[in-house]
Amino acid sequence: MKKHLVFLTVVALILVLFDSAALADVTMYVYTKNGKPVHVRSSMSTKDRSNIKGSFPYGAEVTVYDPNFNGWAMVDFGDGEDSYIMSRYLMYVQPAPYSPGFKPDPKPADPTSFNTKNAGTVLQLNTLVGSAKHVQPYLVTVRPTRASGWVYMRWFPSRSAEYIATYRSDYQLSVIAELKDWYQVEDPTTGKIGFVYKSYLGY
Repeated sequence: MKKHLVFLTVVALILVLFDSAALADVTMYVYTKNGKPVHVRSSMSTKDRSNIKGSFPYGAEVTVYDPNFNGWAMVDFGDGEDSYIMSRYLMYVQPAPYSPGFKPDPKPADPTSFNTKNAGTVLQLNTLVGSAKHVQPYLVTVRPTRASGWVYMRWFPSRSAEYIATYRSDYQLSVIAELKDWYQVEDPTTGKIGFVYKSYLGY
């Protein structure tokens, strides 16, 4: 229990420090398995090709306002309008020049570099913590939407919050608290504690 309280206290302190001033937007890089460019769209949909505004080439440096909102990232395309690309085509580290078969592992960014614009406030954190149901720890299994994909552990229960670890399918985490749409979990191997969206965990 003390470990959980210490973690939540640290999160609250981070939010207090950053609540008064927004941090710089995140710099990320385009990565595709085939080395091809990524479409930039005016809306978060791949069904309508009329929303394609242009593209970013492989390895391009991109300014990102929101790195992961339901699988999409809001980016700066230089036209002053809302622009989006799929989050899975972005990395926090610049990829090596393209070569067939190259597949870099996802790497978490520096946790001080995220955009707090949508990450929540101290009031939201207090509300979430107050609604959390502490449980006897039990194991759950990571279930990405794609078998080859991964799932993020985030420091705050929000899809726009920075992630602190990534997990492949079938990895097991220990649930220590339950929220409406999130689990607070602990990695039994590393001891890391964070939040994972419930839909990506199973039994």
